[in-house]
Amino acid sequence: MALSTLLVGFGFSATTFHLPFLSSLNEYTVTGVVSSRPQNVADQLSDTPVYASLDEALDAASFDLVIITTPNHLHAEQARLALQHRCHVLVEKPFTLTVADAQALVALAEDAGTSLNVYQNRRFDDDFLTISALLEQQRLGEIKQLVSRFDRFRPTPRDRWRENAGPGSGILWDLGPHLVDQALQWFGVPDALYADVDILRDGGQSTDSFDITLYYPTHQVRLGSSPFQAAETLRFDVQGTAGSFRSMGMDPQENQLRSGMLPGHADFGKRPPGGFGQICNAQGCAPETFESGNYTGFYRQLAAAINQGKPGPAPAITVVDVINLLQMAEQSAMAGKKINVS
Repeated sequence: MALSTLLVGFGFSATTFHLPFLSSLNEYTVTGVVSSRPQNVADQLSDTPVYASLDEALDAASFDLVIITTPNHLHAEQARLALQHRCHVLVEKPFTLTVADAQALVALAEDAGTSLNVYQNRRFDDDFLTISALLEQQRLGEIKQLVSRFDRFRPTPRDRWRENAGPGSGILWDLGPHLVDQALQWFGVPDALYADVDILRDGGQSTDSFDITLYYPTHQVRLGSSPFQAAETLRFDVQGTAGSFRSMGMDPQENQLRSGMLPGHADFGKRPPGGFGQICNAQGCAPETFESGNYTGFYRQLAAAINQGKPGPAPAITVVDVINLLQMAEQSAMAGKKINVS
């Protein structure tokens, strides 16, 4: 039976990253939306009830799954309310803005016996899946340094909550959860970190640039984002004792979704011809074909977690350390020094 799903928020994240999968997969049916713009919802979901608040929705109907796509500072309270109604919950990143809230929600979900996941969809990017396979196969030897960047060309701030002043705004809490989460998936929690977090754009109200170094006993991971990269970005540079791997540009799924390509399209998740990574060693360099990106797999795994009790695609308990490191990155930047990870 399809999961009765309440979509909380109906902005860019909801309509671009979630609705295409909810509408195309048999495992889901959208039976409610919480939005202050009911006409926007009606334009795409004409027969779906629209509620003014999450409280109103949960009092009026029963839902199997609640998906929270609202501004970051609302995530913790809305997830708490949905879990108290014994709904399964998927929260957009960042999961919460504090470790205390993250831990409390994990405990609440365990007590309620419900599935709680975070939309860390970049675990299903083609480059992340490719590097994961390279690490598992030890094709690069012992890793000594990994660089992960998510750069864009957005030199002028826009008037929106993500870029205005306020709790949870700024690029550290927007893109940082992806980069930190990927590093933790590969290497676990580091011993220490150092971070620079800045506002570099004229008129900027929230952080728009960051560089974070994670220190492990045998290697370092460098994470960063800039709003001034107009060329194709270096996404990953993985350096090991047996060779190195580089990839340029982004996984195609976000741009495909933006353009209106549906998840069932034959080209969905595939890079255009000529899109590949590069492995180099003492003998030279060779192209490395990317694994296919698989955001559809995220949603199928989520349904299996709810319906069959299988592992979720990004269980909240695995994201608590992400929030901890983001908080510590802010502390390091404010103190201007390297700090040990607690």
